[in-house]
This record gives sequence, C-alpha cells and structure tokens, in this order.
Amino acid sequence: MCLSNIADRARATLTAATTTVSVGDRVTLICSVEKSAGWKYEWFRRTSHTSEDTINDGLNGNIRVSQGGIYRCRGFRGEPAVYSDPSDEVTIQITFSNKVSVTQKPSWSQIFRGERITLTCEVQGGEGVQWEYEWRTPQSQTFRTKQKDWTITASISGDYSCKSRPTDDSYSATNWSEALRLSFLDPPKAQISRSGGTLTCSVNPSSSGWSYYFYREKNQEVLTVQNTDFHSNREIRVSQGGVYKCRGGRGEPVYHTEFSDPVTIVAHKPKAELKITKSPVGGRVTLSCSVKPSSSGWSFFWFRGEKPSKLLRTQDADFLSNGQIRVSQGGVYRCRGGRGEPVYHTEFSDPVTIGEFNPCVI
Repeated sequence: MCLSNIADRARATLTAATTTVSVGDRVTLICSVEKSAGWKYEWFRRTSHTSEDTINDGLNGNIRVSQGGIYRCRGFRGEPAVYSDPSDEVTIQITFSNKVSVTQKPSWSQIFRGERITLTCEVQGGEGVQWEYEWRTPQSQTFRTKQKDWTITASISGDYSCKSRPTDDSYSATNWSEALRLSFLDPPKAQISRSGGTLTCSVNPSSSGWSYYFYREKNQEVLTVQNTDFHSNREIRVSQGGVYKCRGGRGEPVYHTEFSDPVTIVAHKPKAELKITKSPVGGRVTLSCSVKPSSSGWSFFWFRGEKPSKLLRTQDADFLSNGQIRVSQGGVYRCRGGRGEPVYHTEFSDPVTIGEFNPCVI
C-alpha cells in the first residue's frame, strides 16, 4: 500500500513583472508550478485591514491588477481537482510613474515668517483618480491631507515635497515630488519717509503684494480717504500735524509688517481770506471767502460780531455760492473754511468792517 506524502506536493510560485506603471496601467502577476504541466490557477488578495477575496481571473497563470495588496496563488488540475500548495504571500506595492510637483500660492519671491501660504500637490495625468496626499517637511515629518492644497504658516525654511496615493488603495502611490525649497525671512519692518507734506510707506526688503496703512497717533486712528489725501497705494499727503507711522499688509488673513518708526509732522493751519465787493450805489455788499492755494474741497462758514461767535444763517444773508454771501447789515464779518470728517477748520480770516447801510441813498 502506497501512502501520499503531503510534503511531496507541488508548490506554486508567484512573481511580478515591473511594479512601476503609469496611472491607469496594470501590473502583471505570474503564478507557476515547476516541473509539471496542465495546471490552472486560483488567485487571492487581501490587505492589512481586509479579509482575503478570491479573484475570478487568471486561470492561465497570468493576471493583470490595478491595485496593490497582499497576493497569493495556487494551482489545480484533474477531475476531481488536485491542488498544489499555495504560493507564499507576496506584497505588491505599485509605484505610479506620473510626475508629481509642488507649487506655492501666492507666488511671492520673498516670504516672511508668520505669513500663510498654500502648497499644492499636482499629479500629471492623474485626473479622475481620487487621491490623498502625503507631505514631507524639512524636519522629515510627514502629514497627510485629503485635499491637494495644504495651507501652512511660514516658520521653518527648507525642502517641502509630496506624493499621492489613491484613497481606495494604500499599497499604491506615486514617487515623491522634487522638493520645493522655501526660504522664510524674519518679519519685515515698514519704512516711512517724508517729502514736504507727502508721506511714503515702503517695505524693506522690497517685495510684492503689499497694501499700506497709515496711522496718526491719536487712539491709533487709521487714516482713510475721508480725512487724508491718498495719492497712491503707498503715498498720502497730510495737512494735519501729528505723529505718523505706517505698516504694510498682504495675504488673507492679512499679515502685517512691524510698524515703521514714527515721523512728526508740524503743520500750519491755512488762513481764510475775506474780500468785499460793494454795489456801485448804496446796494448790498458781497463777501467772498477763499483758502490758498486752492479752495477745492472746502466749505465756508460765516460769522458776524466783534468776536467770531455768531454763525450766520440763511435769514442773516443771501448765500450766493459755497464761497460767497451778500449782506445788508453793517458790522464786523469773518469767515473760515472747513473740510473732512471730523471737520478740520482753517484759521479765521482777518475781520472786515462794513458800515451801516442807508436805505434812503439812491
């Protein structure tokens, strides 16, 4: 009587062709039983967190797979079927050859510590695949994100790189991208310069994307176009004295530079000028108020009396225009200009005395 010896049973062997393919291509696995013929083959796949499934394909010994995982196979032949011993388990890790790159937004050439920037991981030719992303920092730490954008606060200079893997296949991934080298500078300080009544703000070292904010040291008031003459994004013309400083800001949320050193402006109030024009014969008198060098933007206020305390109203005079009135009462008159919010006033004009009118003179 001859007994079967299990140790003498044929054993299957699983091998893989290249495991580096483009996205959408497949990896070929080969199962074979040496020194015998007539075999057909069964295939099995599992992962580290899923149970084993049978793959209904590859009876001829070859199978093409699009997912990585832990594979094994075995042969069978005859009727009833006689099975070989299964192959050893082989872990298949697919590497996608598609190029991966890291880009930066905003694309400023100079980035300062504390600014927020967004890094984007792109897989060329990887459209249609649901990816997740792994990032490597200059400290060789790794982080995973579900989205291709990763927003960071600039802090550590060095090389940043990424790779991608399908969300449904932890055994497949791209290679690491080429590193994007980022150099972060110490926070900048704004600089303020003065030319006459014009203040100019700048950021050193020079870089792009800045908006500029001007402050007067009165409760840290931010100057706006209502009370300041803005010539450009970085220049203003001021007419009020005080201590001024500025800073730059860019990005979202706004990242601010350090404040500039303060600069002191000593401003002299302009003085209104009052002129009179009398009618040829005993008529009313026209008063004209102006501000030099230009009356543009000014409103004018009129006063009658030894002290400029009584503001004229419409029943006291004929208001001809913003800068002219006609009066029929004698007395001491003054005017001044005002503009802005809150209102900034000029100095009072010199007084003009008008004698009492004689309505009987023709």
